[in-house]
Amino acid sequence: MPKLNEYLGGLVSEIVSARKMADLQTVQTAKEYAEDELLKHFSVPRMKVSSVDLTVPFAHAGLAAKMSFKEFVYDEITSVAKTDYDPSDTKSDQSLRDFLSDLEMDYNKIILRSKITAAENQVKAEELGIKRSEIQAAAYDYPIKKGIFADFSKNIISFYESLGNASWNQTDFELLSLSIQNRMIKEYQNTIKEVATQTSEVVVEASQLMKIDPKYLIYAKMNITESGMEWSRYEDINGNPVQTLIPE
Repeated sequence: MPKLNEYLGGLVSEIVSARKMADLQTVQTAKEYAEDELLKHFSVPRMKVSSVDLTVPFAHAGLAAKMSFKEFVYDEITSVAKTDYDPSDTKSDQSLRDFLSDLEMDYNKIILRSKITAAENQVKAEELGIKRSEIQAAAYDYPIKKGIFADFSKNIISFYESLGNASWNQTDFELLSLSIQNRMIKEYQNTIKEVATQTSEVVVEASQLMKIDPKYLIYAKMNITESGMEWSRYEDINGNPVQTLIPE
């Protein structure tokens, strides 16, 4: 995958190449005009682009396709419960989705708090002579060691039991609770890892962007204005010819 500067630079480079192709065509046209008895009296057409406006969609590689809290918890519940959960009961199903949406705010706060704590602890690490990676890891592991995700899982299971479209015929209570907890820890760790290793690589292919949730897309607006260069010829103090490029 390209980096953002490579991709945007490539777009500008292609526009420059397009201008070059147009100028080469102008030269060819000028020769044809010169050889024609009638056309040689006409001005030679030349295309010039004053400005180009681009809206470029892209997404950060690795972060774009990540599922939200409500999405991955719902996915875990339906995957483990299987036939014990009936999504065709739209009223109960929507109640579960709304409940998970409310919890998502608290989950996101945990991630944000971990990032802030890790950033603050970097200063302390330098003062105490501790490796920054070690103190970052401690900040990121705090929610797991405190059992915060276990409390989340218990809360979700409690609400699951109250739903009219959920049963325990083939689903083990402890298994579902542990599965939800482990999925939250896994997604949390993936998010933290992605933040720590984030690069400027981007997803730009249309086929891939179509698979990504629109809320993860970023739109770069560019205005490219043409500013040409022309050759200037003169003689130096010794009478030697000199050529240099200057703005038009």
